[in-house]
Formats: sequence, C-alpha cells, structure tokens
Amino acid sequence: MSGQGASNTSRIVWWNGHFAPEENVRISPLDRGFLFGDGLFETLRANDGRPLYVADHLKRLSDAARCLRLFGLGEDSTPWLFSEAPSIWHERIAALLKQNGLNRGPARVKIVVSRGIVSELGLPQPSAPTRLILAEPYTPPSEQDYARGWTLHSLRNGWTPPTASMKSLSYLFYLGARQVAADAGCDESLIYDKDGRIAETATGSLLFLSESRCVVAASPHRLKGTAETRVATLLREDGWTIEERNLSKDDLDQFDAIWMTNALVGIMPIRAVDGRPLPRLFRYRAAHYRDLFFRRGVEQPELPEYED
Repeated sequence: MSGQGASNTSRIVWWNGHFAPEENVRISPLDRGFLFGDGLFETLRANDGRPLYVADHLKRLSDAARCLRLFGLGEDSTPWLFSEAPSIWHERIAALLKQNGLNRGPARVKIVVSRGIVSELGLPQPSAPTRLILAEPYTPPSEQDYARGWTLHSLRNGWTPPTASMKSLSYLFYLGARQVAADAGCDESLIYDKDGRIAETATGSLLFLSESRCVVAASPHRLKGTAETRVATLLREDGWTIEERNLSKDDLDQFDAIWMTNALVGIMPIRAVDGRPLPRLFRYRAAHYRDLFFRRGVEQPELPEYED
C-alpha cells in the first residue's frame, strides 16, 4: 500500500462473503471469469472512507447481471445480488476501506462478479458466483490537469463491442483503445459505435455543451455512466436543457465545450479532439459541478432500495 494505506500489512479484500488478506485469495483456473471474461465489474470512488453513489453502481451491476443471467440463488431462493440492500453494500465497502487504512483522502473501489465454475456452455445460472471487492488509494488528476483539460484521439480501427452497455470483464477492447490514444500522445480515446455514431471514451461518458444546453450521445452501443446521469441531473436543476441525440464527428463544431465524466475523475474538460482545439472548456463551471458531484455523494449517500 502507499502512504494512504497500511504499508507494512497485507491488503484486505472482501471475498465471497468474508474479509481476507489478499494473498489468501485463490481463483480456480476453471472460473469462467478467468477463462472467458464471463463476469462484470463496477468501479466507484470513496472520499475519506465513505463510498460514493453505491446504489447507482449496484443498480447498473444488477441490470447487467440480469441480462447475462449472472445471478446465483441465496438460501431463500432469491438472487443474491438483489437480496442485499445497497445500505449493506455501503457498510461493507466502508468496513473494507477502514481495514485498509483508507479513511483519509480518495480511494478506488472495485466490485467484481464472475459466473464462477460452471461446465455448461451458453450462460448457465451459476451455483456459486465469485464475488470480490477491492479497495486501494486513488490519486485523482491535479488541479492543473483539470484546468488544462484532456485531449481525445479518435479510434479508427474499431468500434464499441456488443457488451458496451455493461461493465464486462471482457475489457480488452477498452484497454487497447486507451493505449492507442496514449501512443498518439493523447489522454483518452474517442470511440464510435458500429454505425459511426459517437459513443464514449475508454473510461467515461461525454457531455457536449453550449450555453445552458447539454447533449448526451444517443448511441445504444455504449455504457451509460453513473456520473453522467448525476451530472446531467445537476445541470438540469440549474436550468440547463438536457437532450439526447445521435452525434457524428461532423457535429462537434456545434458545441462550445466537451466534458468527460466518470465516477473517479468526476468532470474533466476536453481541450482538443484529434489536435483540434475546442472553443471553450467551461472550466469554472466544470469545477463547480465536479465539487458538487463529489460533495453530494458524500453528504447524501443515497441508499434507495431498487426494484427486482
């Protein structure tokens, strides 16, 4: 662990219902998460030991688990993922953060679920899904990074995969897209769907902005971000018009600014796409809504029960 955690002790993880030292955790070579990437994950941020927007991430995880039939049954014949309230997960993650000495500053939390060991083909119902929660220190972008903004590089040799609407463990496409951007000297990739519509970046959603107007990509072949939804709500509360539209690269000239959003960075202004500068960054508004986004997540850790 780094300075935020316990440097002389083993990292503690939550593993299939209990806390354990990381070195005691063993994944079977027959686990379908290892063999096929047959599983899901969610990444969320915690500040000062308090996880943010847990229910939002669990809802997205649950929806994807239903789609993939990735839900084992508990003792009461209820799908385990849906039988535990978000408040239980919130407390579980907070306890994990505490055990790892992550009660000060930002931290990254990752929830991982795989189908476990199942021999049948297709998407058989798992009898014992593998469940894991990891927590580690997180270093967010600096204030200088936020003020300067990031650059995007258009991915030209691929498009979002069929699993784009969920956080699949089959994540190699997005890692590759991020590497292509890095090789081009950029911070993030701009990814299109199979029909040529703007979809997302490798790690976040995009908001396209003009004065008091925000457009989100309507492509169905992308992940709808939890931060995107929350930030759009903040904008709407302040009178912004929120619109969903199909967008192509030629539409970028219509907008004054672009923001990338995700659960870790909050809001990152984009300063250029493929070397072409954006007219504005709306950096002060980005800072305001970023602060509000993180502050609301800490001060109001909503824990609604979601519907089955």
